[in-house]
Parts: sequence; structure tokens; C-alpha cells
Amino acid sequence: MEAMYSPVLGYLRFPTFGANQLYFVAEDNLWEVSLMGGRAQRLTESRSELQTPRLSPCGRWLALVAAEEGEQEVYCLPAEGGPLRRLTYVGHVLHIDGWSADGTSIRFCGAHRSIHGNADAQLYEVSLEGGLIHSVDLGPARTLSTEPAGLRRVLGRNTVQNSRWKRYRGGCHGEIWVDASGKGTFERILGDHPGNPVAPIWWQDRIYFLSDVDRTGNLWSCQPDGSDLHQETKEIGFYVRQPAYGESKVIYHRAGSLCRWEPGKETGEVLPITLPSPQFHVQRKFVYGSEEWEDFALHPKGHSVALSVRGRLASMPLWELAVQQHGKRQGTRYRLPTYLADGRLATIADEQNSQEELLLFVEEASVSPLDRIELPEGRVQSMVASPTQPALLLTTSRLELWYLNLEKGTLTPLDVSNLREIEDVTFSPDGNWVAYSKHLNTEQSAIFLCSVDQPEPRQVTEPVRYDFGPAFDPEGQWLYFLSSRTYQPIWDTVQIGASFARSMKPYLITLRSDLRSPFLEQPAALGEKEEEEPEEREEENSEKSAEKKENKKKEDPAPLRIDWEGLSQRIIEFPVNEGIYGQVFGLRKRVLFSEFPLSSGSEEEKPSKRKPEGLLWAYDFEKQEKELLLQGLDYLEVTPSARTMAYASEEGLRVLEAGANVNEEDGSPEEPSRKTGWLDLDRLRFAVELRPEWQQMFHEAWRLQREFFWDEEMSGVRWQEVAGQYRLLLDRVASRAELSDLIWEMQGELGTSHAYEYGGDYPPKRRYQLGRLGIDLEWDVAAKRYVIRRLYTGDPWRSKIRSPLCEPGLNVREGDYLCAIGGVPLDEQTSPGELLLHQAEQMVPLTLQHPEKDAKSRIITVRTLRSERAARYRDWVVGNRRFVAKQTAGRVGYLHIPDMSTQGLAEFHRGFLAQVHLAGLILDVRYNAGGMVSPLILEKLVHRHLGYDVRRWGAPESYPYHTLRGHLLALTNQFAGSDGDMFSYSFRELKIGPLLGKRTWGGVIGIDSRYQLVDGTTTTQPQYSIWFHKAGWNVENQGVTPDEVIEDAPHDYAAGRDAQLERSVQRMLQLLEEQPIEPVRFTARPRLG
Repeated sequence: MEAMYSPVLGYLRFPTFGANQLYFVAEDNLWEVSLMGGRAQRLTESRSELQTPRLSPCGRWLALVAAEEGEQEVYCLPAEGGPLRRLTYVGHVLHIDGWSADGTSIRFCGAHRSIHGNADAQLYEVSLEGGLIHSVDLGPARTLSTEPAGLRRVLGRNTVQNSRWKRYRGGCHGEIWVDASGKGTFERILGDHPGNPVAPIWWQDRIYFLSDVDRTGNLWSCQPDGSDLHQETKEIGFYVRQPAYGESKVIYHRAGSLCRWEPGKETGEVLPITLPSPQFHVQRKFVYGSEEWEDFALHPKGHSVALSVRGRLASMPLWELAVQQHGKRQGTRYRLPTYLADGRLATIADEQNSQEELLLFVEEASVSPLDRIELPEGRVQSMVASPTQPALLLTTSRLELWYLNLEKGTLTPLDVSNLREIEDVTFSPDGNWVAYSKHLNTEQSAIFLCSVDQPEPRQVTEPVRYDFGPAFDPEGQWLYFLSSRTYQPIWDTVQIGASFARSMKPYLITLRSDLRSPFLEQPAALGEKEEEEPEEREEENSEKSAEKKENKKKEDPAPLRIDWEGLSQRIIEFPVNEGIYGQVFGLRKRVLFSEFPLSSGSEEEKPSKRKPEGLLWAYDFEKQEKELLLQGLDYLEVTPSARTMAYASEEGLRVLEAGANVNEEDGSPEEPSRKTGWLDLDRLRFAVELRPEWQQMFHEAWRLQREFFWDEEMSGVRWQEVAGQYRLLLDRVASRAELSDLIWEMQGELGTSHAYEYGGDYPPKRRYQLGRLGIDLEWDVAAKRYVIRRLYTGDPWRSKIRSPLCEPGLNVREGDYLCAIGGVPLDEQTSPGELLLHQAEQMVPLTLQHPEKDAKSRIITVRTLRSERAARYRDWVVGNRRFVAKQTAGRVGYLHIPDMSTQGLAEFHRGFLAQVHLAGLILDVRYNAGGMVSPLILEKLVHRHLGYDVRRWGAPESYPYHTLRGHLLALTNQFAGSDGDMFSYSFRELKIGPLLGKRTWGGVIGIDSRYQLVDGTTTTQPQYSIWFHKAGWNVENQGVTPDEVIEDAPHDYAAGRDAQLERSVQRMLQLLEEQPIEPVRFTARPRLG
């Protein structure tokens, strides 16, 4: 069949080869070709992305990583092709490292037993037949290579590639460790190497590796002791990646091709390989609006909506007639659809030019726009239409606010900020005034008003904290806004402290000085408002009906009148509770405002997993009460006439009469209809041609970096040239994974941290998760059974953070045998993971037996875990704390801070408050994943002990509360990054205590993950660079060097030692000896008589 397809070049990766044949991955599948190149042959038709194939020494088998059943695992297949056979059932295999010399087992890197994610992934071995998994037991490592026909070994740490952050020089650069004696003792070589040395291998009596000393990734080599350093290849531009070694040649990936290199040559020869491929992953796909819609706009008359759906632009009547598509069908992204007052549709279009454009479309379906308008520089962040004339407000990434008069063709600057983006822009009912929120400084924002005819911005509120979200009353009497200015402390239940979790309320400003508060109830006699006579009601109804039939035009709103004198003093608070409010809208005699609940920092409450839980309230001025209208709100939009509203929720999009009460008791979604208000978004149906889409995505990813990268000069990188260099490879890309690889490497040219790409629309794959037992098992050769070597107790009171075998009443002990799962006996070929496949969080029967002679087997039933990492982490922390306590006779405490986000804040307080009374405390920030809360922790640590609160009965308490009188010491390593870098630097520079460990990651240019590409991919732009008074910009791409560097050698892990923690304890004991913390002896109590 392949002969039927025209050959293509392909994006070729992950080579491995034998005597005559070369194998590689393209289009997520495995291919075979002659070592000389030519027309390749596909070997697999995988459901998942295949990675890192390795050919066995005998040349008969290929081992690789695949996710055919959801988890990344080790698979193998015959070298001539055949079905994939799964060998492991562990989850989270990162890559294949190689084979044993005799070809009977496969070595792989896995994170299934990791405590800190991929950072402490280790090497394991599995037999070619599957079954038992053995740890190499050398601690965190990515590669291991043995000297041919010898015992000496070289081990690589931290990473296997240097192309995603090019010219990286931080603490997490590659490490090369050599066992020169073959007896298991490793020494680090090339510790001061000026490049980033990764992927070492023992080849031809030398250590070969990749490095980018000359600012381009190339092959390098040295002697086993690190001497005689030599650059082997001298490629320019694209990095050398993924080298595979044979007897006399190396084949590597570079610029989408595979290159063959032989010693003595400066560059590799590009192999002429073509693929006879149907390119399944490029075939068009079909999408529905309910799954892919991004933005929406409500027609000013309320009868239609416009939406952007995976970059396509469409409009449709709410429940009737046909969908109208606007603009090009492929290769263009349309965003921010906005209806003008006359019904025309405006949108921002990315047609892969250097700058986006504003396009105007008629209401009917059309390909070509009515008009194209050049936009101001920067990215348009929001767009709001005038309610009375063909005009738009634009806010941009350059912190500007513009008024675009489409009738006159003029673009007028209204305001600019030098602090933050201008936000929440809105028009007055007459279209002559603009209200918006603008920062006064980094900690305060105020509401501003500006005339579109005479642009002189005027501040109208004096904020306490943040004033935002302005909205006009439809009758022009009030300006509503939201504000954080209500400080009602909520006392902490864990420590002495308080927070202001609910600081917001809605407010209004009376625009005219003669207006009284709408919250003042007017006197009225009982029965004053008499019921109308039936004849009067009938006459009024007939008149209204006649008005509708005649389609009477609405009168233009009266010009807005503003009495400026004393305006900021005419602020009135709504009589509602303080809370977390999102939006406010004015209706006639009523006001709508959305409120959101407090959310915790637990795993279930992460923003990515949180459901829209907004409440929509209406405050009625006549009744002087608020009413709950609906729940589950995310975002609300109201027409300029204040008659129709639309809101987005998890269920979709709903259009209702403005202020309608649909507070359903059960909250369940109803069928789309005019009666329920729900829209049938599956009416929006589009075909997606992936190649044009990928080209647009690539271009947008590049342009986002150009616009938001923190340095206008792009840190000296010729970014325009980079675009041209990598764009040439786009036509070779034929799968979503290949596009990701290309974008990663392109962004890696910035040489800067936090330039990420993740997510997106990958081919769907089945996911069958393993049930986890929270135990370590080992095969007992003598007993021919699996023995439980360790039970992870975690937090015994939390079922998801402990082994289910620790449940009270089960009486499972370490040393017990696990004999069967679900009644199926376990043996050397039948692993526990195989029987726990697709059993996550399910009740599973286990057959156990005590090791005592004549002990009978018994069956217990437990509910498995989806993940056991939290239990492993807790036991690791508790074990370290016990070690420190034992070595210091209970005088010194220990805590670990896993990140600088919610979990890190929780772990710090959990450990700190319980040990603050001790003579010393070790703060472990190794593997700290960063975040933003380091100032909160540092604030605690710099508060020093001043005295005691002494009482008659009971023990004295420290003053200030929760302050440490003893010594502090911090332990860091190369995986402490971002805010972990900043904490390490601050701890050292503030001289809070000694900083021990290893140089940190070196990535302190922050991101906000705000921008998604058209298929849902997130790309991040390094936007916020940290500058320190002493270090300047130099923590980025360098890291923080501790006061004392402590290496953690592979043989230390093999011996079960934590050398860094051991040395930290020794250093703390030295501090206690040099500066002992003596018991307090109070002076005599005063006598006042």
C-alpha cells in the first residue's frame, strides 16, 4: 500500500541502527530504512506517539516508549516489524536508555517511584519477557553506559537534551559521573565545563556527549577522567540531538533530518530519506462549537450571537435558521468577535502577517471582509463596541487605550499606562464617554472617565486597593464599579494572623450632584400603588403591541451629564456582604453583579480543574433587596439596551431576558431551546485542515514571544531570522507531537527560562490507569513470591495520601507476601501492575500471607489509589525529620518546602509551627518547583525572637508569636527553581543562616500562562525578569551558589545515604556548639508592693 503514496521528507527523530538498517520515529510511528538512506518502510501503526527506540545488541528487537493504553510504558517489537508488546506496568516511563550487553533486559528511565516528579526519575531494568522490574539503584539519573568489554561506567544526570533551553548554564545543566574502577564508586568529571554536557556514553575508549560550548549543540568527547576535551562536530545553527552510536559511526537528529557522522569529520552527512506515507495525522478533522468555542458576542438587538470556534468566525440566530460563517475557512485565526451598533461584525484576524488586522464583516455569511483596518502596535487585548455609532475601544499589550472611529477612519489615543494594562473598558449609554480601570501604582487601581471627543482622562475614584469593572446605569444616573476596600479580617485557625479573603463590594457614583442615594427608601402610604383597572392594562398592552408591530425606533439616549465637582466623594456602597465579585451591569431599576466563592489550594481546587461557580445576583432598587438569579456562572454579557443577557458556564452558553431568575434547584442543564435559553452550539460545525492551522500556530507562537518577551532586544537573539530558520521545517511536520518539538526548539533559541509549550489537540487515546497500592514490592527468589518491603503510611487519616493496605483492621505488615490480585496468582511473568491495569480507585481483592511458617493466606479488599506520590512524599519528609531528630537528640527540626505555591505554603506552616520551639531548624528546598510565595515564608523567617509571654501557670510563649530563637539552615539543589531560586538567593543574602547544597536551577523570568493557541496549546512568554540589588540580572541562567557545595554521588544513593542532609545536620551541630541556645533564665519577678 505504501507504494501508492508520494514520498515526503518527514520530520525524523530518535534514530537507532544496526549493521545494515536504520530505525527512527516519524509521524509518531517507527520506520526502517537502509543505513545509506532511501525510501523508508513503516513498521508500526500506533495509537500513541512512539519515542526513543533502541535496537537490541543482536539486532532482532526494538524497545521503545509508547502509551498505547494511556500510560507511557516500555514496549518491544521485532526489528522486522510486528505487534507492539507491553513489558512494563508502572506508569510514567520517560525514555529507553539502552539494553544489557547480553540483550536480555532493557534499561529505562522512569518516574513511577519518584517523589519529586521527573526531577528524581531513576533508571530501572525489565526483562525482554516482561515481568519483574529491577532498580539500577544509583539514584536520580537519565543515562547509564558501560565501557565496551569492560566494567567501567558513565552516568548522566539532570537531562538528556540541551535544545529546549539553549546555552543553558544554570545549576541543572548536565552532570557526568564516571565509575573509573568498575567497583561502583563514581567521580564527577567536567564540573567546570563551559557548556551544557548531556547524554554521555562510553564509545571507542572515550566519553562522548552533547554540549553547546560554541553556542550550538555539537558532539564532544573526553577521556574517562575528563581530560583531552575535544569538539567532534562543528555544526552551525541547529543543534545536534538524539545521537545513536554504532561501531564506527554516529547518527543524530538535526533540523528535522537524520545525519550520519564519522570520526574525523566536522559535520554529518544528511541521509536522503523519504517516507511513502498517507500522513494520517495531517488528515482534516471536524469540530463542534460546544467543544471548541473561545469567545462570544451578543448582538446589540439580542437576537444572535457571534463566536470564535477554534479560530473560525461564525454567527447564528439564537435558536432558528442557519449558522453564518465569516472569513477564510483555513489558516487564519479570528478572535474577539464584536458586534457594532449597526450589526456589522468586527474581529481581530491573524493571517500570519507581521501584525494582526481588524476586519469588518456583514451579518450574512461571507469570505471576504467589508473592510480591513490597520491596528496600533502590540496585541489587541480587548475590544468594545460603541452602543450608538460605528466605533470601537481597543486596549493593547502596550498598555494603551484607543478609540477607533470606523466612520471617519480615525484612530485616537485616549490614555496610556506605564504600569499595567488598562482594563474593563466600557461606553456610556450615549457613546460619548468611556469608563475604565487603570493602575495608579503597582498596588492600586482607580476608575477613570474619558470623553471620546476630547481625550482628557479624569480619575473619578480614590481607591483603597483596587477599583475595577465599571458599568454605566442605562439612564445615565450612576456609574457602578467594584472595589476592594472593605477590610474585615478573617482570623486564621492555625496561627496568629488574619487575611482579607473577602474585600470586595459593588459601589456606585452619582454622576449628578442632585441625585440622592438609590438605597434611600421613599415614604409611601399603604395602598398608594393601586392596581390598574383592567381596561387601562388592556389599552396599555394594545399600545405596546402596536409599537412592536410598527417596529418603532428607540430614541437616542440623552447626553451624559457629569458634575465633576466632588465626584469622587459621591461614592455609595451597596448594602450587601463583602465577597469576591467579578462583574457588574446596570439594568433599569436593577443592578446585576457576579460573585465567586473562596477556593482552597488543594489539588481538587486548582484553576485548571475548577468548575465555574459564580453566582449572579440582582439588586432591586424599588424592593431594596437582592435576589439570586442563577448559579454556575463564568462570564456575563448584557446588550446595550439592557434587555438581554448571555452567560457562559460549564454547560455552555445561555441567553436570557436580562435579570431573569433561572435559579434551578437541581442546577442540571436543560435542552437547548428558546424556553430554556440554552444554545445548541453543536450547530457550529467546521472542518479543520491541520497543515494551515499548524502554520498559523507556529507563527502566533513566534509573534507572542516577539511581543511579550521581557527584553525588547530579545536578549540579542535575531528573532526575525529565527522565524525564517524554523519556518523552513514546517512542511516536514506531520504530527502534533512534531509541531510541539519544533516550537519548543524555536523558543529554546531565546536561551531563557520559562519558554514553554504544552497542551493542545493531540490524537485521542484510550487511558486505562493503574490502580496503586502505595507499597514497594520485591520478588523473593527463594519464596517465589512478591514480598511487601515497604508500606507508605503517608497521612494515616487521609485515605488518598496513604497506602490502602494501612487501613485500620487490615493488619498488613511489611514482610507479608502479596500472593494474588483478583484471584490471579502472581509470578515472575505476571506482575502486580498488569493485574491492576484499569483499576484506579476501584475495590480490588488481594491475597496476602504472613511470612511465618504455616501461616494461612487471607483475602482483603481495598480501594486502590490513582497516585501514590503524595504518600511517598509524606514518608520521605517524615523519614528526614526523624533522621535529623535522632542525629541531634531532638534539638533540631526539619521541614521540606516542595514549591512556592499553595502546597509549599501548607508544608512550611505544617512543619514550622510544630518545630519553632527547637534550637535549630533545617529548611529543605531541594526540588522546589517554584511559584510566588517565597516573600511570605521569608517574612516569617526574618522575624526574630524578642522575648516571652510569661504566665503563672504553664509554659512561656515566644514573642512575637511563632518566632524561632534557634538557628536556621537552608538546603537547596539544582532542582530548586524559579521562586525556589529566589528563596535560596534571599535566604543567603539576608544572612538568615547558611545555605548548603548545590547551585540552583537559575530560572527567574516569570510567566502568566495567559495565551493559548487555536487548538488549546499554551505557550508561555518569559515576561517578568527578576533583578536583585547585588546580583543584578545574574540569577537567570546561572542559579544561586550555596555557601557550601555538597555533591550527592550515585554511590551515596546506592548506600541509602542522603549526603546533603547528613552534612546539613553536621553543620547545624557545629552552629549549636559555636553558638549554643541556652535555656532562658528569667530575672526575678518585680515586687510592686
